[in-house]
Amino acid sequence: MSLQFDALPHESGCGQRVPHTVAGPQTPACSLLHKWLSAHDFPDAHSRGVDGITPLMLAALHGEDAIVATLLDEGARAGALDDTGNHALWYACLSGAPGPIVRLVGAGLDVDHANANDITCLMQAAASGRVEVMWLLISLGASDSPVAPDGRNAFDMATDFGRQLLLTVGRLRDVRRGSSRAADKVAPYNAAR
Repeated sequence: MSLQFDALPHESGCGQRVPHTVAGPQTPACSLLHKWLSAHDFPDAHSRGVDGITPLMLAALHGEDAIVATLLDEGARAGALDDTGNHALWYACLSGAPGPIVRLVGAGLDVDHANANDITCLMQAAASGRVEVMWLLISLGASDSPVAPDGRNAFDMATDFGRQLLLTVGRLRDVRRGSSRAADKVAPYNAAR
């Protein structure tokens, strides 16, 4: 399976590789990056915020592929971990935007990295029902064999999520049926008045 990616990088006015959608003669990548860093209270591309979050992690979380690309070009450490052992790929998977996920895996991040709780990005996507992220991670080489401390792998977690979803849908159906039965009982009463 081949993944298509429209935002191909090129050289910007400041010599940095950025996607065509960002770079332009009026908006050099370095200016865009400095504005973004300032707006998010980061002094530079290598700083850390609350809980050890880096600018790269935050851009990935927001699905901002152009900023992710520029940060990588500026030398942001892709493999940096936050206080709970997650790297930028974890945050990109939370966002679900495919661009940053593909870009970060392409930058060398381990798609099967487990955080301090021994949870991988694939497990997190499965446990939260993010099937599209699961498909993308698997297509990028993620393995379903790592096991969480509770003994479940990513597919077990997806199954559990699906089971919970089915139970919730069943409860909603029962509530809806119950409310329609109540309406049926009220209608004859109102008609008799």
